[in-house]
Amino acid sequence: MPQKSELGLNELHETVRGGERVQIRRAQAEDVALYRDFLADVSAEDLRLRFFADIAELSAEEMDKLGHLDRHNVAFVGLDEDTGRMLGLVRLKEELDEQTAEFAILVRSRLKGHGLGWVLMHCAIDYAKQTGLRRIYGDVLAENASMLQMCEQLGFRAEEIGSGMKRVVLDLRSQGS
Repeated sequence: MPQKSELGLNELHETVRGGERVQIRRAQAEDVALYRDFLADVSAEDLRLRFFADIAELSAEEMDKLGHLDRHNVAFVGLDEDTGRMLGLVRLKEELDEQTAEFAILVRSRLKGHGLGWVLMHCAIDYAKQTGLRRIYGDVLAENASMLQMCEQLGFRAEEIGSGMKRVVLDLRSQGS
C-alpha cells in the first residue's frame, strides 16, 4: 500500500510484469535532468502517440516546461530501483476552474504492456481524488487502442473531439474514495 503525504503520494515500490522493480514518487523539478535519457528510449511512434506529432527531440524550452511543477502542475515518476533511470511519467495539469485536470502519460516503449502505465494512472487518480478534483481528462489519438482500452478499464468514458482524437474523461465524483 502506498505511503501518502497530505498532498499525495510520497513513495511506492512496485514490481511490474517482467520483474522490473520500480520506485514511484512525486516528481521534483530536478528530475528534468532525467527526461532526455528517458525520451531517447521511447520509440518515435510512441512519441507521436503522446505528443500528436512527429518529434525528433524536445527543445530546451519544452524540457523546462515539463519540469515546471507547482500545486497546479503535478507529476509522478517511475524510476528503476537499481539504476535510478526514469521509466515512466504521468502529469496532471489543473485547469483554472480548480475542479478539472488534464493528464498526460508516457512510459518507456520496452515497458508498454507491463503494468507501469496502470500504476502511474492509479497514482494520478488517487492524487486527484485526494486534492478534491472532480474530473480528470486526457486527449488520445483514436488509433491509440491500448491507451483507450486502459482508460476504459479505469472507468474513463471516451468522446470524439474530431481530427482523429478522443477525449477520455473520468468523473471522480462517481468513483469511490
